[in-house]
Amino acid sequence: MKKQTFALAIVAMIVAASAMPAMAYTLLSPRRRWKTTPVTVLVNNTGNSTITDSDHGVTAVVGAIKAWNIISSSSTSSSAVRGTPPPIIMLHTNGNICTGSCLAATLTGYYHQEGSSYYIDDADVYLNQRYDYTSSREADGCSGEYDIDGIMTHETGHIIGLGHSSVAGATMYPSVAACDFSPRTLSSDDVAGRKDLYGK
Repeated sequence: MKKQTFALAIVAMIVAASAMPAMAYTLLSPRRRWKTTPVTVLVNNTGNSTITDSDHGVTAVVGAIKAWNIISSSSTSSSAVRGTPPPIIMLHTNGNICTGSCLAATLTGYYHQEGSSYYIDDADVYLNQRYDYTSSREADGCSGEYDIDGIMTHETGHIIGLGHSSVAGATMYPSVAACDFSPRTLSSDDVAGRKDLYGK
Protein backbone atom coordinates (compact mmCIF):
# COMPACT_ATOMS: atom_id res chain seq x y z
CA MET A 1 0.00 0.00 0.00
CA LYS A 2 2.87 2.38 0.81
CA LYS A 3 4.45 1.78 -2.62
CA GLN A 4 1.16 2.54 -4.38
CA THR A 5 0.60 5.74 -2.35
CA PHE A 6 4.18 6.86 -3.06
CA ALA A 7 3.74 6.13 -6.78
CA LEU A 8 0.47 8.08 -6.86
CA ALA A 9 2.14 11.00 -5.08
CA ILE A 10 4.93 11.07 -7.70
CA VAL A 11 2.37 10.93 -10.53
CA ALA A 12 0.43 13.79 -8.91
CA MET A 13 3.62 15.89 -8.66
CA ILE A 14 4.50 15.23 -12.31
CA VAL A 15 0.97 16.16 -13.45
CA ALA A 16 1.02 19.32 -11.31
CA ALA A 17 4.46 20.31 -12.62
CA SER A 18 3.43 19.79 -16.23
CA ALA A 19 0.34 21.96 -15.71
CA MET A 20 2.43 24.90 -14.53
CA PRO A 21 3.54 27.34 -17.25
CA ALA A 22 7.22 27.19 -18.16
CA MET A 23 9.10 30.28 -17.03
CA ALA A 24 12.10 31.04 -19.18
CA TYR A 25 12.66 34.78 -18.74
CA THR A 26 16.18 35.98 -18.15
CA LEU A 27 17.46 39.01 -16.31
CA LEU A 28 20.22 41.32 -17.43
CA SER A 29 23.59 40.44 -15.92
CA PRO A 30 24.50 41.54 -13.41
CA ARG A 31 20.98 41.47 -12.04
CA ARG A 32 19.83 45.09 -11.90
CA ARG A 33 16.69 47.13 -11.52
CA TRP A 34 15.51 50.69 -11.08
CA LYS A 35 15.71 51.89 -7.48
CA THR A 36 12.13 53.20 -7.46
CA THR A 37 8.96 52.77 -9.48
CA PRO A 38 7.22 53.96 -11.50
CA VAL A 39 10.07 54.24 -13.97
CA THR A 40 9.72 57.36 -16.13
CA VAL A 41 10.30 56.56 -19.82
CA LEU A 42 9.91 59.36 -22.36
CA VAL A 43 9.25 59.12 -26.10
CA ASN A 44 10.87 61.72 -28.35
CA ASN A 45 8.04 63.51 -30.16
CA THR A 46 9.68 63.39 -33.61
CA GLY A 47 8.21 59.93 -34.18
CA ASN A 48 8.91 57.71 -37.18
CA SER A 49 7.98 58.86 -40.67
CA THR A 50 6.86 55.38 -41.82
CA ILE A 51 4.07 55.35 -39.22
CA THR A 52 1.03 57.09 -40.67
CA ASP A 53 -0.96 57.90 -37.54
CA SER A 54 -1.33 61.53 -36.44
CA ASP A 55 2.01 61.77 -34.56
CA HIS A 56 4.09 59.06 -36.24
CA GLY A 57 3.72 56.50 -33.46
CA VAL A 58 4.53 58.65 -30.43
CA THR A 59 1.14 58.40 -28.66
CA ALA A 60 0.87 54.70 -29.49
CA VAL A 61 4.26 53.99 -27.88
CA VAL A 62 3.54 56.21 -24.84
CA GLY A 63 0.46 54.07 -24.19
CA ALA A 64 1.84 50.67 -25.15
CA ILE A 65 4.85 50.64 -22.83
CA LYS A 66 2.60 51.16 -19.80
CA ALA A 67 1.67 47.47 -20.18
CA TRP A 68 4.49 46.74 -17.71
CA ASN A 69 2.46 48.46 -14.93
CA ILE A 70 5.58 50.10 -13.46
CA ILE A 71 6.09 52.70 -16.22
CA SER A 72 5.16 56.37 -16.30
CA SER A 73 5.40 57.74 -19.84
CA SER A 74 4.86 60.86 -21.91
CA SER A 75 6.33 62.52 -24.98
CA THR A 76 9.22 64.98 -24.97
CA SER A 77 11.10 67.25 -27.35
CA SER A 78 14.34 66.16 -25.65
CA SER A 79 16.71 63.72 -27.30
CA ALA A 80 18.38 60.80 -25.58
CA VAL A 81 21.63 61.58 -23.77
CA ARG A 82 23.42 58.29 -23.17
CA GLY A 83 24.04 57.68 -19.49
CA THR A 84 21.78 60.56 -18.39
CA PRO A 85 18.26 59.75 -17.16
CA PRO A 86 15.45 59.52 -17.92
CA PRO A 87 15.38 56.79 -20.57
CA ILE A 88 14.22 58.21 -23.90
CA ILE A 89 12.86 56.23 -26.85
CA MET A 90 14.05 57.61 -30.19
CA LEU A 91 11.79 56.49 -33.05
CA HIS A 92 13.50 58.56 -35.77
CA THR A 93 17.14 57.46 -35.42
CA ASN A 94 19.14 54.28 -35.07
CA GLY A 95 21.71 56.03 -32.86
CA ASN A 96 24.41 54.45 -35.03
CA ILE A 97 23.93 51.21 -33.09
CA CYS A 98 20.99 49.43 -34.71
CA THR A 99 21.89 49.18 -38.39
CA GLY A 100 21.79 45.47 -39.25
CA SER A 101 18.86 43.11 -38.83
CA CYS A 102 17.83 44.37 -35.39
CA LEU A 103 14.55 46.28 -35.18
CA ALA A 104 15.60 48.30 -32.14
CA ALA A 105 18.33 48.43 -29.52
CA THR A 106 18.30 49.41 -25.86
CA LEU A 107 21.48 50.63 -24.21
CA THR A 108 21.46 48.71 -20.93
CA GLY A 109 24.99 49.38 -19.69
CA TYR A 110 24.30 52.40 -17.48
CA TYR A 111 24.02 51.19 -13.89
CA HIS A 112 25.80 51.45 -10.55
CA GLN A 113 26.39 49.26 -7.51
CA GLU A 114 25.27 49.95 -3.94
CA GLY A 115 26.44 47.22 -1.59
CA SER A 116 25.46 43.95 -3.24
CA SER A 117 22.69 45.49 -5.37
CA TYR A 118 22.88 47.01 -8.84
CA TYR A 119 20.62 49.86 -9.94
CA ILE A 120 19.86 51.10 -13.45
CA ASP A 121 20.70 54.75 -14.18
CA ASP A 122 19.63 55.07 -17.82
CA ALA A 123 18.61 52.93 -20.81
CA ASP A 124 17.86 54.75 -24.06
CA VAL A 125 16.23 53.06 -27.07
CA TYR A 126 16.97 53.52 -30.77
CA LEU A 127 14.95 52.24 -33.75
CA ASN A 128 16.39 50.79 -36.96
CA GLN A 129 15.39 53.09 -39.84
CA ARG A 130 15.65 50.48 -42.62
CA TYR A 131 12.22 48.97 -41.83
CA ASP A 132 8.64 50.23 -42.08
CA TYR A 133 6.48 50.29 -38.97
CA THR A 134 2.80 50.45 -38.06
CA SER A 135 1.03 51.43 -34.83
CA SER A 136 -2.19 50.65 -32.99
CA ARG A 137 -3.44 54.10 -34.03
CA GLU A 138 -3.04 53.62 -37.80
CA ALA A 139 -6.29 53.32 -39.72
CA ASP A 140 -4.84 51.41 -42.70
CA GLY A 141 -3.87 48.21 -40.85
CA CYS A 142 -0.66 46.33 -41.46
CA SER A 143 0.97 45.28 -44.72
CA GLY A 144 4.45 43.87 -44.14
CA GLU A 145 5.31 46.44 -41.46
CA TYR A 146 6.55 45.84 -37.91
CA ASP A 147 4.38 46.77 -34.94
CA ILE A 148 5.92 49.69 -33.05
CA ASP A 149 3.68 49.11 -29.99
CA GLY A 150 4.98 45.56 -29.49
CA ILE A 151 8.59 46.39 -30.35
CA MET A 152 8.73 49.20 -27.80
CA THR A 153 6.94 47.12 -25.16
CA HIS A 154 9.75 44.57 -25.70
CA GLU A 155 12.47 47.24 -25.49
CA THR A 156 10.89 48.60 -22.29
CA GLY A 157 11.35 45.12 -20.83
CA HIS A 158 15.09 45.67 -21.33
CA ILE A 159 14.80 49.16 -19.81
CA ILE A 160 13.43 47.62 -16.58
CA GLY A 161 16.13 44.92 -16.42
CA LEU A 162 14.87 41.92 -18.38
CA GLY A 163 16.83 39.94 -20.93
CA HIS A 164 15.28 37.71 -23.60
CA SER A 165 12.86 34.85 -22.98
CA SER A 166 12.91 31.46 -24.69
CA VAL A 167 9.10 31.29 -24.50
CA ALA A 168 7.65 31.81 -27.97
CA GLY A 169 4.86 34.36 -27.75
CA ALA A 170 6.36 36.20 -24.77
CA THR A 171 6.90 39.93 -25.21
CA MET A 172 10.58 39.36 -24.38
CA TYR A 173 11.03 36.66 -27.05
CA PRO A 174 14.01 37.87 -29.16
CA SER A 175 12.31 37.98 -32.58
CA VAL A 176 9.01 39.00 -34.12
CA ALA A 177 7.44 38.75 -37.57
CA ALA A 178 5.92 41.61 -39.54
CA CYS A 179 2.28 42.30 -38.58
CA ASP A 180 2.63 40.30 -35.33
CA PHE A 181 0.80 42.26 -32.64
CA SER A 182 1.18 39.70 -29.81
CA PRO A 183 4.18 41.38 -28.09
CA ARG A 184 1.87 44.25 -27.10
CA THR A 185 0.39 41.95 -24.42
CA LEU A 186 2.59 40.61 -21.63
CA SER A 187 2.67 36.84 -21.19
CA SER A 188 2.82 35.14 -17.79
CA ASP A 189 6.56 34.71 -18.39
CA ASP A 190 7.03 38.48 -18.85
CA VAL A 191 4.99 39.20 -15.71
CA ALA A 192 7.04 36.65 -13.74
CA GLY A 193 10.25 38.44 -14.79
CA ARG A 194 8.86 41.82 -13.71
CA LYS A 195 7.75 40.35 -10.37
CA ASP A 196 11.17 38.76 -9.85
CA LEU A 197 12.80 42.19 -10.15
CA TYR A 198 10.17 44.43 -8.57
CA GLY A 199 7.94 42.17 -6.47
CA LYS A 200 4.84 43.42 -8.28
